[in-house]
Amino acid sequence: MRRAFKPATTRPEDFDIFWESTRLQLSRVDPAVERRHLESAEDGSVDLEIVSFLSLGGVRIFANWLHWNDAVARPLVISSHGYGSQCRPRWDWARRGVNVLAVDIRGFGMSRDALPNPSRWGYVLTGIESPEMSVIRLAVCDYLQAARVGRLLHGDRLTRCVFEGVSFAGGLALMAQAVGRDSDLLAIGVPTFGWAEGRNLFVKSGSGAEISRYLAQRPDHVEDAMVVLRYFDAVNFADRVSCPVLLALGLEDDVVPAKTVYGIANHFNVPCEIMEFPVSHSGGPEEAQWARFDDCWSGYALNGLPPGFGERDR
Repeated sequence: MRRAFKPATTRPEDFDIFWESTRLQLSRVDPAVERRHLESAEDGSVDLEIVSFLSLGGVRIFANWLHWNDAVARPLVISSHGYGSQCRPRWDWARRGVNVLAVDIRGFGMSRDALPNPSRWGYVLTGIESPEMSVIRLAVCDYLQAARVGRLLHGDRLTRCVFEGVSFAGGLALMAQAVGRDSDLLAIGVPTFGWAEGRNLFVKSGSGAEISRYLAQRPDHVEDAMVVLRYFDAVNFADRVSCPVLLALGLEDDVVPAKTVYGIANHFNVPCEIMEFPVSHSGGPEEAQWARFDDCWSGYALNGLPPGFGERDR
């Protein structure tokens, strides 16, 4: 059940105009897709390719693409990675019967060179001077452009599209869905960037801690920085999400505290199911329980949502 916590939205007056302008700017960028075959499954049923494409600002972004070698229409999963990490080919997901495009966001993994000068305060502070310059805006665009490319690659061999992400990728997936409205299911775990005003009180590591350290060292920048961060607060996007949501969280989490996730969930206006796990971001053995999250969303991707989806979490 959702916990009774619903922080007020803090959307700037031009929030919707800002994101519609960003979406339109991105739509004018020819992705100029390039593909390189890397390897195939032993039985030849699934191929792994490295796909690259142009995103906002004309930078080249890279992704792993696992796709089935048949004419069967299948679900497409758009995915990304955690903060400071990179994607790995999810053969385990592909073997379930889905195609997977997993994008390395600019500044990470194969796309590291697309952000040559990250902030010395931490990646997430890059471009904190204005919402237009913020790296979070650019990261959302990378996820959106990956979804566009994924649809181009699959054409009519597509049953449904799932935006998936955990932590950093969860926040990006949520914002990308709210801006582009281009998925049939949003499957996110512990999405970061939720409740910008409050997360500084609870977060002890990760991107939230970088922001807290920056604000502590630059108190004269607090007001301006918080205004910028409101353009990327997942709480401010939640009621713009247009598809059903499967949301997972850890009851104990120092990186994305449960309270910030409930704060997002309580703003959804679409069917939403919540999966609660004992921990997240812990590295401990209880993290193994998160395999149920993959089982759940992949089942929905392949078979559709069950009757009454989201009713128990209203």
